[in-house]
Amino acid sequence: MNRLKTVLKDRSGQGTPMILAVVVCCLILACVVFEYMRLMIVAQGVRDSVQSAIVAVATENWDEAYPGLREGYSGGYQLSGSSWTKNVTTGNVYDRLQQVLGLVYEDGRYLKYAGPDLEYRFYDLHMELENAPLAPSVPEGITQLNVTGTVTVEVPFSFGFGHLPPMQITMKLNAKYVPRF
Repeated sequence: MNRLKTVLKDRSGQGTPMILAVVVCCLILACVVFEYMRLMIVAQGVRDSVQSAIVAVATENWDEAYPGLREGYSGGYQLSGSSWTKNVTTGNVYDRLQQVLGLVYEDGRYLKYAGPDLEYRFYDLHMELENAPLAPSVPEGITQLNVTGTVTVEVPFSFGFGHLPPMQITMKLNAKYVPRF
C-alpha cells in the first residue's frame, strides 16, 4: 500500500504508462460491450420481422382453416373427389421480408446492407403448418392452426477487423390461432 502511495505521489511521470494502459483497456471493454449490444439489436429486429411474417401467414390461413364453422370442429381442408386435402399454405414469406427489411438476394441467401457494409445474412427459412383437425374425436385434445418456423441469421462482427467469424443464430418462431371466447 505504501508503494502505491509513493508511485502516485511521485511526479516523475512513471505512472503515465499505467494510466494509458487502463484507459486503453477501458476503451476495448467498451467496444466489446457496444458490439454485443449491436449484435443483439440486429438479431432482435430480424426475429421481430420474421415473427410478424409468420403471424401474417397464420392470419391468412385462418380464413381457410375456419370458414364459418365452429372453431373446434374444422380445419383447413377441401373436398377433392372423395377425399379431403389440406387447404393451407405457407405463403411467400421471403417476398414479404424482402419488402419490409430491404433485403437483397445473392448466392441463395438474403443480405441486408448498411451502405457498402454487410449488416446481416438471412437464410434457411423453414416453415411448417400444423393444420387443425377436421373433426376431433377428443374435444380436450383439439389442436389449433399452428405455424412454426426456423431461420438462420449471420451477423458479421465490426470489432476484430474481420478476424472473428460472424455470429450465427438459428431462431425458432411460432404463431398459432387462439380462439376468443
